[in-house]
Formats: sequence, C-alpha cells, structure tokens
Amino acid sequence: MTLAVLENKKNVTALKQARTYQLKSRKKMGSAGGKSKQKNIDFDLGAVFKMLAEGIAKAILIAACSYGVFAGYRFVTSSPYFNINQVEWIGQQRLSNMELTSWVGPMVVGNIFQLDLNAISQKLAEHPWVRTASARRIFPQGLHIELKERIPFARIQLNQVYVMDNYGILLAPEEKSFDGLPFITGIQAKDPSPGQNVANEEIIRGLKTMYYFNRLPMFERNPIDTLRISNRSRITFVTKNRGMEVHMRQGTAQENFKNLMLVLDTIGENEKDLSYIDLSFKNKIVVKHRKNVKKNSPKTKKT
Repeated sequence: MTLAVLENKKNVTALKQARTYQLKSRKKMGSAGGKSKQKNIDFDLGAVFKMLAEGIAKAILIAACSYGVFAGYRFVTSSPYFNINQVEWIGQQRLSNMELTSWVGPMVVGNIFQLDLNAISQKLAEHPWVRTASARRIFPQGLHIELKERIPFARIQLNQVYVMDNYGILLAPEEKSFDGLPFITGIQAKDPSPGQNVANEEIIRGLKTMYYFNRLPMFERNPIDTLRISNRSRITFVTKNRGMEVHMRQGTAQENFKNLMLVLDTIGENEKDLSYIDLSFKNKIVVKHRKNVKKNSPKTKKT
C-alpha cells in the first residue's frame, strides 16, 4: 500500500514537471516570435519613412524648379531689356517703313517674347499692296520683317479706275505713274475697294491673250494696251499708238491666234494701214484698212 502511494506521488510530480517544462517552452517560443515580429515591423516602417522622405524631396525639387522657371519667365517677359527698339523691314518698294509700322500698330511694340509673329504676318498680308510677309525675332531687342509687294499689272475701270495686280487684286485708285499699264473695261464689281479680288475668267484669258499678241512683231511698236470685255462671248483689244482694234470670241484663243497669223501673213507690210481685225466669226475674218475702207462696208475675207 505504501509503495503504491509513493509510486503514485512520483507520477504526479513527473506530470507536473512535464507541464511546467511545456509552459516554459511555449513562453520562450512566444517571446522569440514576438521579437521577430517586432523586428519585421521595425524594418517595414523604416522603408516606408525612407520612401516618404524621397518623395517629399522630389516634390520640393520639382516645386523649386517650377518656381525658378516661372520666375525666369516673368523676368524675361517683363524686363525692359527685351523691349523692341528696332524693326527691320525688308522687301518693300512702294510702301514706307512708317506706313507699314502704322498698319500693324501696337503688334510690334513691347517685349520681344510676347510678340505674336503669326498674327503680325497675317496682319501685314491683309494690306492691299502686300502679297506675303514673315516675321522673326532678333535678340535681344530687334524684329526682322520680310515681305513681297504686289506688282501693278493693269488698270481697270469700275466705279473709278483702279490699279490691280496679275492676280486680280485691287491695289489702289489710279495714279498718273500707272498710265502706261494696260487698261481693262467692261467689268462689273459690287462696291469695289483696295484688297478686293475682281478677277474672273474673262479678265484672265484676255490678259493672257494680250501678253501673247504683244510678243508678235506686228505689235512691237504698236502694243495692245486696252482690253474691252463687252459680254461673255466677245472681247476687243485696242493698240496703244494707232488705235487698231482686234475682235475675237471668248474661249477660242488658239483658233484666234492662228487666224491672226493668217491675216499677218496675207497683208505683209501693209499692217500699218489696218484699223480693224474681227476674228469672232467662225468661217471668216473681217479686216478694215484705214485709207480706203468705210465703216459701213468692211472688207471680208473668207478662210
């Protein structure tokens, strides 16, 4: 009985010791795991703080650069050092520098960086005498403007006599210096003014034909200088010196030119006596001479 009790006490004691050992082992493991987790937490927070610091530094750098650019822009666009004090005009022949400067007005005044070069070029191109224009900066205080003027090509009778270029753009009312230009009549235009395009097919064809006719030997000393457009089917050329008239149909320049050459070959040196050539008929050419032909009985020659 005594032995059994003692044996039972030993078993209980061993069991207690085993439980105590397990509890101590668990506590040690828990303590070690806690420290590991703490280290991991400490490590993650450090990386986060580092990234935040780098982001803040970059943001500060960007802000500083932006402010520097903004401050630099404000300086160069407001500094009197970059104000325009010289405008160089190139290419004008008729227009004066003062007239051109007055035309563009305040667009060429102020800071060189604030100039709108495209707007300046477009404004100049609106001038009746300006065909093209371009502008560029010359640092630190200059502006270079190059333009091409329109060339007077003919005079045209509208509500008054205007000068126009070869594109049909009205340049200005007639002046005495343009008296030698070809003269065009018979064109209608509503409220004509300088800068308006009045060209039409009749004018273009007529001027081209005049150009080719004047290259012929017959018209070297007596060039055609007047173009009369009476209607859409008939056009008349008048020479400058002797007032000889050449009539033709619209849209048949090649045929008319061929018939005119036939007339010149036929009359030979008697061309000075001609007062009238009508090429507007399909099957005949009408020719008048000055000295022996009456106006009511034109001489007719069939082709």
